[in-house]
Amino acid sequence: MISGKGGAVNSDNCVRAWGAWRRSQPAEGVCSASDGAVFRGPGILDWQGFYTGYGHTPSILPGTKFQFKGATRDSYGVQSVANGAIMRRTTIKWNVEQGKFIEYINEFEACTGALSLGAVSATDTSTPNPLPSRDCVINLTGCTELREMELVLECKNPYAVTSSTGGRRERDEGNKDASFKCKVYTDDANFSVEDAIAEIQFGVDGATNLLKWVMKWAILTMTAPLLRIEGAGVTPGFFEANLAGKFTAYYSGGKGNITSPVGAAWWP
Repeated sequence: MISGKGGAVNSDNCVRAWGAWRRSQPAEGVCSASDGAVFRGPGILDWQGFYTGYGHTPSILPGTKFQFKGATRDSYGVQSVANGAIMRRTTIKWNVEQGKFIEYINEFEACTGALSLGAVSATDTSTPNPLPSRDCVINLTGCTELREMELVLECKNPYAVTSSTGGRRERDEGNKDASFKCKVYTDDANFSVEDAIAEIQFGVDGATNLLKWVMKWAILTMTAPLLRIEGAGVTPGFFEANLAGKFTAYYSGGKGNITSPVGAAWWP
């Protein structure tokens, strides 16, 4: 057996885990000659993968094509061909209440070619310096007592299978979208109303609040106040709420944007 110690991917730093799935969707049928049973044969091939890490902005974001290499410390693992993978979704998470580092999950899928298993080399020579979630804020009305928040960036990549793809699904960059949700404690549940549209900022550098993800614009889709009269045992809980919203690219005739904490535009 090989432990996870020393594993890495080629596409990002401070990685916590990686994984991949290769799948077949066999052709299947029932006919007069199958004697009341299902028979199957070679069908459509596809693969997907993910990696998780610490940090507020992964190196590769949805819609980007890249070569993925995931390796153990003994240089075995999986890899795609050059630009054989395309990023589908990035989820960034802040857990203020538990004081955890900001973390992310990157999910990718086949763009072209197979995902091969065998000898693979990937190393991480960077310095581990992710920012913690402590004191991070969101500029949403009524959300000064932030507990957790999550930002999801997604590229809905279309796929096709043709006579030239060898039975494999191949993908290209699709339409971009985003959403968010957060958990807060509240005194008065004085939140914005559903369908309210605003620019949302997700701070990444604690009380300094100079670096932030910006979603311009977002429409609020849910507010859900909750009071736990009986919490853990007989100890009461706090007045809390969950909120959620989705990106809208245009508002009042103006074009929005989504930018990273370093000012780089993810969209447009």
